[in-house]
Amino acid sequence: MLRALVERLWLPEPESSGWPVRVTSGEVPPGYRVVERYAVVPSPERPRFLVPLDGRAVAAGSLTHYNGLRWARLRVPRTVLGAGFRTGVAPLLLRHRLLVCVPDDLPPAELGDYLLSAHLGRVLGLPQPALGVGVRPPDPNSKPTLQLFGADGAPVGYAKVGWNPATREMTRREAAAIAAVTEGPAGGIRVPRLLHHGPWRDYDLTVTAPLPPRIRRYREADRPPPVPCDDVSPGQPTPTDLPGPFAARTAKLADSAFWHALRAEAAVLAADDEERRLAALVTAHCDELEREHGGTPLRVGRWHGDWVPWNMGRYAGDLYVWDWEHSAEEVPVGFDHLHWRFQDALVLRGRPLGEAVAAVRAAAENELPELPHDHRRLLGRLYLLEMFMRTYHLKRLGGGWNPALHPAMLEVLEER
Repeated sequence: MLRALVERLWLPEPESSGWPVRVTSGEVPPGYRVVERYAVVPSPERPRFLVPLDGRAVAAGSLTHYNGLRWARLRVPRTVLGAGFRTGVAPLLLRHRLLVCVPDDLPPAELGDYLLSAHLGRVLGLPQPALGVGVRPPDPNSKPTLQLFGADGAPVGYAKVGWNPATREMTRREAAAIAAVTEGPAGGIRVPRLLHHGPWRDYDLTVTAPLPPRIRRYREADRPPPVPCDDVSPGQPTPTDLPGPFAARTAKLADSAFWHALRAEAAVLAADDEERRLAALVTAHCDELEREHGGTPLRVGRWHGDWVPWNMGRYAGDLYVWDWEHSAEEVPVGFDHLHWRFQDALVLRGRPLGEAVAAVRAAAENELPELPHDHRRLLGRLYLLEMFMRTYHLKRLGGGWNPALHPAMLEVLEER
């Protein structure tokens, strides 16, 4: 795990190419100086996070800031460990180090060409920030997410690193979505401000503003908050130029941007010789839905795309929502609510895909009373098709199959 993270953050190019950065856990190579220093917690064999050793305040802050968003099983040990770094005891007990080194003769002005932290400081107009880094199992769909801290230990932002086609698309989509939703009324939610979006070497970076220090996690997993899309009475024609980034309008299914995008991805799938069974099932579903419901008027608007409790928190009575990397426009209103039920079953409760699908169908039937009955069943089918095609899209871009959905989703598609 640690090796994959080190290669992505500090060694994006091989040493043979002239890349000047070296990473070591022991002696500093001759002719090099240390520019970043981390404690590996708890050990290189079982790494969970890298604590920046840029002073006691920074080290402690990287562990304790936003603890209100964490479950108690994580919050308590982080609080204790943060106190240990603040008093200076923890560094004496946690001896595993990760040292980032550059040549002695590398000018400070060129650090941003080779160090992500220095580049982030440069584009944000700040001194080089310290990085708080979580360590996760290698996953082609996972992006390094970095907490950025100033010299006083206060957070100055979050940075996401898109490092392959799948994750680069996610960071770009998130930046575009945040820019769009913060242009107008935010539909009763608060969205962290976009601080920077741009390339660094072969990577794509999205940096957002820090959250309020005292923010707390959303605790009511059984009660999803209202989605921000403006309320428009079902079946009533509405202008296409309603104000606000979340404004909904009525559109025929076959005319919506959502359906065009889904059909385009299905066409790519149809040409994939490795996925003939999936392609046949998806094509059959799309053809049937367009034949029977292409002219059905649906409310469409921007959806968040990953409306789940771990992507939101509360502070001072406001609901903050982040992680907009799957957001899109002209998606059937109701998808965010169904996504909450799907992920609650699949992720929070650890249930198999079949039960998550059943939760979506039940929510579509019983929890969307503002929609006509036949629209609810259609919405459930469209949402599941969207999720299965998202899974294929990420796999196609190099992310690999999500084992929670594939191959079980083939059985779901075969049911009808």
